[in-house]
Amino acid sequence: MRLIILMMFFIFTTVNADELADESIYHVDSNWRNQNGQSVNIASLEGKIQILAFVYTYCEHSCPVILAKLKHIERKLSSENKKDIQFLLISLDPKRDTPEVLNQYMKDKDLNEKYWEMFSGNPDDVLELSALIGVRYKPMSNKAKDISHSNMITILDKKGRLHYQMKGLDDSLEKVVFEINNAVKLQK
Repeated sequence: MRLIILMMFFIFTTVNADELADESIYHVDSNWRNQNGQSVNIASLEGKIQILAFVYTYCEHSCPVILAKLKHIERKLSSENKKDIQFLLISLDPKRDTPEVLNQYMKDKDLNEKYWEMFSGNPDDVLELSALIGVRYKPMSNKAKDISHSNMITILDKKGRLHYQMKGLDDSLEKVVFEINNAVKLQK
């Protein structure tokens, strides 16, 4: 029942966080492993605005585009606002994306751990969180074992409530930057 209620909430792309004070992904009890192998409960993310995307490290199609867009967004944010923000990449392939692989990916992509974190979790937690966020995915049957997935960048406020989603790869990054700055302003 909780999952259905939260999924109904996440259908909207922009919300007023004050109206939905009880809605948060942090109500979901899930533990993840970050790129350093540390166990992290999803609720521990509370307190920072999360810029969230679902990817997998060996993706050669949309994931590099998503990452490039996130890095562009990061460059557009002021140093002051970056203090309140974390970029979070959730692996869609926890079997292959071990903490060691995530750590190497972050090094290869020059992702600063001060602002970036990657999570790998058990498949049920990945499925639950992706459903709450509205990301669909499906393993492909090709040689590379690619994963077809929604291309979204999601902004969660400091309490884990949906603030905005960029759906698809063609939306304006300026709109995303505006929404991030707006989320920071609303949370102060």
